[in-house]
Amino acid sequence: MGRIIAYVRVSTRDQNPQMQIDAITAHGYDLMFTEKMSGRVNERPEWQKCIAQLREGDTFLCWKSDRFGRSAGHVLSVVEDLTKRGVKVVSLTESFDVGTKEGKFMFSVLAAAAEYETAIRAERQAEGIAAAMRRQESGEMLPNKQRMGRPRRIGPSEVETLRHLVDAGKTVTEAARTLNISRSSAYAALKAG
Repeated sequence: MGRIIAYVRVSTRDQNPQMQIDAITAHGYDLMFTEKMSGRVNERPEWQKCIAQLREGDTFLCWKSDRFGRSAGHVLSVVEDLTKRGVKVVSLTESFDVGTKEGKFMFSVLAAAAEYETAIRAERQAEGIAAAMRRQESGEMLPNKQRMGRPRRIGPSEVETLRHLVDAGKTVTEAARTLNISRSSAYAALKAG
């Protein structure tokens, strides 16, 4: 009987793969490859190792096809290649069996829908950023907004505590760790105040 080889990926270092890992662990696996990386497939070393490990009779397990594929076309080509090699492909959230013509059709529809959703999300994000930049240039920011970007995490009490820690002999890095803020945020807060 073949092995179950799992692949887990999140796009950025800020994202947490634990939800995918938990689902795959609950399903069961023999070998898991995990990476926090965006970019082209050939730039993802864990993906390359995962694909190289798969042999005839194995099962390739993923949480969702967009975790390994760049587009609907790419996902379909990977699935076709693996199927030709005798590897069963299982997606936990999409529940497809590409061994049947119906399953292949449903998989194609799901992959295309996922690609469409990603494109729409990127378009909305770009439109929101462009609108915010126009408001900032014209001086008409949204109510209670002074600038674009994430709200600042450090309030006046945190700045006071930060100053107190630094004055007491801690380095800015140590003080930032104590307050659970980034070092760059700590330096910016000290410089601003």
